[in-house]
Amino acid sequence: MQDALLACAPDNKEFSVAVGPLDAGWVTAAAFFADSDAIDAFLDHEGSHNPGSDPKTRAALLMLDYCYVFMLASVPLLVGAGIVPDLSPSNMAFQFFDRRHEHDGRSHNDRRAHVRYLSPRFFDDRAALCSHFRAGVEAHFAPLVDVLFRKTGLSRNALWRLVADAVAGRCLEVGRQRGCIDEAKAIGMQVVKQPGSPLHNRQLRYFDLTLYDDAQKIPLGSWTFRARGGCCRFYTVLNGTLCSTCVLKDPKERDAELLEAMRVHVHRLAHNET
Repeated sequence: MQDALLACAPDNKEFSVAVGPLDAGWVTAAAFFADSDAIDAFLDHEGSHNPGSDPKTRAALLMLDYCYVFMLASVPLLVGAGIVPDLSPSNMAFQFFDRRHEHDGRSHNDRRAHVRYLSPRFFDDRAALCSHFRAGVEAHFAPLVDVLFRKTGLSRNALWRLVADAVAGRCLEVGRQRGCIDEAKAIGMQVVKQPGSPLHNRQLRYFDLTLYDDAQKIPLGSWTFRARGGCCRFYTVLNGTLCSTCVLKDPKERDAELLEAMRVHVHRLAHNET
């Protein structure tokens, strides 16, 4: 598995992902989920740079940050290498740290973590790869969903929707990076669209938009997006807004805004603007 991790390393520039021991300063996911004080500190962190965030919003943002790390550590292996590591909470260890992030004129600390798989074992049966990954995700996140529900009241369904969004979104990004979008989309949907799975919901899907010239005759480019099934509740914080593909947005309004953003992007590329 170490070779696969090295091959997937270009997908991630923010933190390390490796096979290794549980050294000092590292904590297993199982231990983190069971540490009430650590969860409270993470929730406080989410509220520290989102004024006005209520407990449910802090839980949603915590889940987004945790999913970001988990999916970057696992989805490239699934899509790019065709393997699924042992995703159990007792086998994944983390070394958390804060990273300064600037976006739209705002600066805050993102919570990130280096990742270690404590065992090199993995699953590589192509016929059952997606079902194995789904089962691993469900088993890994079930205790985190439970503890966040108990602490904040954000529903289990809402939390699972965020996990499913993260799976589908990272599959799409890995597909873009590796030039295999169609394959990556198929994998993403196989993982999250199994009836009876807590990851399954009707709203989550991929969709394509094509931008045309001003005369609406010549296509300038097509892009694939993920329609979210969940909501991060960022619109509830001070000066917060709905995300570009938020499940709460009217699809026509969402598509119009995305097309306008695409038009701005194409204009900048044409004029060598950053």
